[in-house]
Order: sequence, then structure tokens, then C-alpha cells
Amino acid sequence: MAALDGQRTAVRLPGFRTVLRALLVLTAAGALTGAGVAAASPPDPKAAAPLAAPAAVMALLDARTAAGMPAGIADYGIEGDVVGVRLAGDPSPEVTALLDGIDPALLKIETGAGAPHHQALRGGQRITGGNTRCTLGFSAGAGAQDWIITAGHCTRESDEWLDADGEVIGDGAKTASNGVDVGAVPVTASTAALPEVASVPVRGTVPAPVGSTVCLYGSTSGKTCGSVTARDRTVNFDGQQQRGMVVASICTAQGDSGGPYITADGQAQGVHSGAGAGCTAYFTPIDQALSSLGLTLRTT
Repeated sequence: MAALDGQRTAVRLPGFRTVLRALLVLTAAGALTGAGVAAASPPDPKAAAPLAAPAAVMALLDARTAAGMPAGIADYGIEGDVVGVRLAGDPSPEVTALLDGIDPALLKIETGAGAPHHQALRGGQRITGGNTRCTLGFSAGAGAQDWIITAGHCTRESDEWLDADGEVIGDGAKTASNGVDVGAVPVTASTAALPEVASVPVRGTVPAPVGSTVCLYGSTSGKTCGSVTARDRTVNFDGQQQRGMVVASICTAQGDSGGPYITADGQAQGVHSGAGAGCTAYFTPIDQALSSLGLTLRTT
């Protein structure tokens, strides 16, 4: 009620703020309901529904797998008007979760694709170039490029080399030009050349003295061990002089060429070159091999 003396009097409505807050809440709820929004939460790539197009499905899958690919996925990609998903086996729970919410009409699922893997190369494995079979020696490098070392009389036969499964591991082999029987193959980007000989980590290049034990890992003979009997020998290989070689009392076979000699504690010794009478083996010292090729040994 207005005062008789003409002064204005504040009108107070009990509960006004409460009523106002209630109206705002109701209005907001109606707007969300009208827009079909169930909850005001941050967008989740695994919960978002894709657009009806393969490109949108690809974007969704890429977002969901950015932190890690689920077990069972071989690969996926756009194939015409669908996204083809290739699985290594039957769909796993992780794969099912990955595809959750995507229209099945936009997917083509294939199983039995096989699990992709980077080729892992280790010393002692069989390698072939053309009609030549040899053995992988050590992993080496020049800058960011990985190389595998083998015998020079192997790399002279072929530029391209394959692993035991027939997969290309490298092309553009080079051979030492100073009469040292070593060569190297640059490995492809999809190949991992590990600093290991079979299961032995390569740790250094400390020479084993005469009388100590070394082991050869040949792709034909497997692991064979013996003693170092001499160092710095000049050897006659079919009329060709080979200097600075190490001699060991180890039996070898055809195909072991290029194989690594290593000690039990992981000290790389050299690369197999050839054999003499009985169980006499000759190998190029690792330091001589590396310097001749301009490479650095990869170690753990």
C-alpha cells in the first residue's frame, strides 16, 4: 500500500527468488527436452552417434582408437560406401565396444585377417638374397637408418634380401670395398632390427682373448660354441687374401656365412666368413667389420 505522505514504499514479495529459480529450471529443462538432449555432459567419442557417411564412421573410429588399438583389430578403412573392418579373429569385447552405436549398414566385418606385426630381426636368423642363403649377423646403424650386417660374399650376390618367411627386409645392400668379408643391408621402415643375437642382448665389443669361449649362431648350425684359438690371422680364401681374422674351434655349415659370434655376456666378436679343415672357423672381428662399413653397432 502507498504511503499517504507520497513517499515510495518498497514492495516485497515473499519467496520471489525461489519462484524465479524454479521458473528458470523449468525453462531450461523444457529446452533440453525439446532438443532431445538427455544429459548435459561433455562429448564422448565412444558415445557419439556417427553421421550416416563412411567418412564420419572413420573419424569416429580414429577418435576411439587414438589412445590404443583394441586387441583383435587388424585394420579398417573406407571401402566404397561402407567402412571395412578386418579382424584377426572373432569379434572380441573390445571390438564390440569400439563399434558400439555405429549403423551396421555402414560396416563390413571380415575375420581371419591375421594380426599385423613389425618384423623383428635378430642375429642368427636365416636371410636370403636371390639364390644365396646366409645368416643375419648384428644390427647396426648410421643415423636413424638401421642396417643388418652379414658376410660380404653374401651381399655381393644380391641387393634385395628376404627373411625366413620370404618377406623383404631390405634393398640396396653394400659390401666393404677393402677386401674385408662383410656387407650390410638397410632394413625397411616396417622392420625392427633388434640389438640381440637369438635371446642374447648385444652389450658391447670387448674382444675375447685366446682360450676364451665364444658362440656362433648360424642359420644352419644353430648355436655352436668353442674356443678362440688365434687372432689377427691372414687367411687364403680361394686365392683372396683376408687379413686380421679370428680363428675359433667351432664346426660350421653352408648357410652360416654372416652369422654372429658373441660371448655369453653379450660382447659381439665378429661375423662368420668361412671354415678350414675340421672344426676350424674364421670370422671378421666386429670392430673391423663396422669400420669397413661406416656403421655403429646397435647395443642394448
